This record gives sequence, C-alpha cells and structure tokens, in this order.
Amino acid sequence: MEVTDKRFFMKFNDAAGRKLRQQTAAFVEKFNHLSEEEDEDIFRQLAWWLWEAEKKSPSKDVGEDEIVRGILAYQTAYQKELNEQNFHEAVYYLSEILKGPNKKTMTIAYRRVQVAIFNERGRRIYKPPESEYVEALMTALFQQIRQLLREEMSPAEVFYHASLIHLKMFLIHPFVKNNMKAAILLEKWFLAEKLGKVYIKLPSEKYYCQNKDRYNVNTLIGTAFNNVDDARSLPFLLMLPEALKIEDIGIDEE
Repeated sequence: MEVTDKRFFMKFNDAAGRKLRQQTAAFVEKFNHLSEEEDEDIFRQLAWWLWEAEKKSPSKDVGEDEIVRGILAYQTAYQKELNEQNFHEAVYYLSEILKGPNKKTMTIAYRRVQVAIFNERGRRIYKPPESEYVEALMTALFQQIRQLLREEMSPAEVFYHASLIHLKMFLIHPFVKNNMKAAILLEKWFLAEKLGKVYIKLPSEKYYCQNKDRYNVNTLIGTAFNNVDDARSLPFLLMLPEALKIEDIGIDEE
C-alpha cells in the first residue's frame, strides 16, 4: 500500500466526495476564527478523546497529565510544518513513561522489538512488520507525504490521502505503544497542511472513539503487513469524512 495510490479514489469520491465540499465549508465556518480561550477548550476536549480512544482499560480515567500532553501535541501540529522531525516532537508528548519516583523519560524512537495486535480473547489478529524494517518504511512514508503536499488537490482528494496515511502508519505500527493516537494526529496534520490549520480541530478522535469496533474491523485488512489487501481499505477511508458531521466535541466524563 502506497499513500500516493489513487486507485480507490473514484469509489471514495462516489461514496463521500460529492458531499465533502459543503461539509468542509460548514466545518471551517464553525471552527475558524475562534477566540484563544475557545481554541484551548477545543484542544482540551480533543486531547481527552485522543487518549480515550486508545486506553487499554475501560475503567481507567484519562488524567490531567495526559490531557496536557495531548494539548502540547496538538499545538506542535498547529504551529509547525509536517515533517518527520516535527512528527517525532509531537509524538514525544504522547509517549511519556514513568520510571521510578518523579523520573520521567519519553519513548519516541521507532520500535526495536516485534509487536502484534491481539483481539479481546488474546488471539493475534495482525502482525506488523519486523522492527528492522520500520525506520525505512516510515522514511518512505514521509517521502510520499512530501510528494502529496506538493500536489494540488480537491477537498475529497485531501481526505482520501489523509485516510490512507492514517491506515498505512497504523499498519506499520512504528511505536511500541500509542500508534492509534499518533496515526490520528498525523492524519489531521496532513489535512491541516492541505486545507488549513483549522483542521487540527476536526473531532476525528471522537468519531473513531465512538466507533472503535468499526475502526478495529476496518483497519484489519490483512493478518500481517506482508499480506495486506489494499482492495479492502475503502471502509476505513470512508470513516474520516464522517467526523465532519460531529457538532458537539464535548467529552463523556461521568
């Protein structure tokens, strides 16, 4: 799978593209030119959804520290151009691990170990590429992203390629943890570079979180990285435009 691949765009456009121009215009009208306080509140709510989407235990609450680090990741994407170095800086804020009393380190390097995705019964359902291939795969991904950033695109084409970027990165699973969060951030960062910084505020985190079962099914397009079936990617690609329909970003804290 290459994120520059346009083979499935016509099907994507037939299913979602015709509505995107109107939906994107409405989104920009609602979320552009907000006050600094309103933007801060939106980033706070998005950060909550970002951590909520990938937390391992349903009983674990999203903490204030996680929300603050999520906001810092969004601010990095909001203020800086999309490249591999800046992406690592944003992931830095999503990857804190506590080691001993008051000692904090950050895990931002690409993984050096094999990982896998398991279902709720503990059965392996997807094997990402071996760790020795990850750095080269991510370098190639960002080379393709640079190519896409230079192209003129319609809003539908931007959403299509943003979704491919998300899916490709998730399938590579370049980090030991936080891969879904990093893929969501990268997807939105690409949208923001192509369509305007306002798209960092797109509540895709909430949509993916509230449709996590669909997300899990739609990202499972092979049992291993080397047998991924690109032809099965369309259901996932069609998820991102649905986030434009969300009118209330509010969190679901009880």
